[in-house]
Amino acid sequence: MRHPPKSQAPEFLDMRGLEPREFAGLLAAVRRTNRWYGGRTLVLRHLERFAAVIPGRPLVIVDVATASADIPAAIVRWARTRGLAVRVVALDLHPDILRVARRLTAGLPEVLLVRADAFALPLADRSADVVLNALALHHFSFDEAVRVLREIARVARGGFVVNDVLRSWPAYLGALADTWLLGRNRLARHDGPLSVRRSFTWEEFGALARAADLDGVEIRRHRLQRAVLVRWPDGRDGR
Repeated sequence: MRHPPKSQAPEFLDMRGLEPREFAGLLAAVRRTNRWYGGRTLVLRHLERFAAVIPGRPLVIVDVATASADIPAAIVRWARTRGLAVRVVALDLHPDILRVARRLTAGLPEVLLVRADAFALPLADRSADVVLNALALHHFSFDEAVRVLREIARVARGGFVVNDVLRSWPAYLGALADTWLLGRNRLARHDGPLSVRRSFTWEEFGALARAADLDGVEIRRHRLQRAVLVRWPDGRDGR
């Protein structure tokens, strides 16, 4: 079998009413994944290129399915060190997740947290310089992910960066090792490997882009088992 079998089993991250400390531990595991395995760095490297070519300030960034908003927080720190004005609208539908995000972004006035559905973003067409979606597309079925991508493309004026884990054996085995050897959270041990099985293969990421009619999109393979869908502003290739 070339890839781990596809699964649509529910993840704890999408559930409501879980024990608060365990749920906070799950979100901490997601933040650790972004920090240790290149998710934050991936986003910031792309933003460097966007900031260089998009005129006008502040840079308006939308993060769809933000989880505990660790990437928006990292963006604010990155922008402050460069003297770059940014406004980050961080969207998530899960009220328990947003409660954690509010605590972690306290003192960051550049971040606006909004409860919103990824299928119907409460934003005007072409209202954001950059739209982000990180490690979240696998929470949706293929058809649902197409709807999310279309919403992202609708809102993006400058461009967008969507990245998620590849459904591959290296990613699956890595998730098992990470959550069982390096983590202790029961929910993360369930969700980590399952998130890989819920995700998409390299070929399926291409099919998603075609089904969503994403013109001018580049699909890149990240070295740490992630696929990246990026649309650069004004057709630029980002190099």
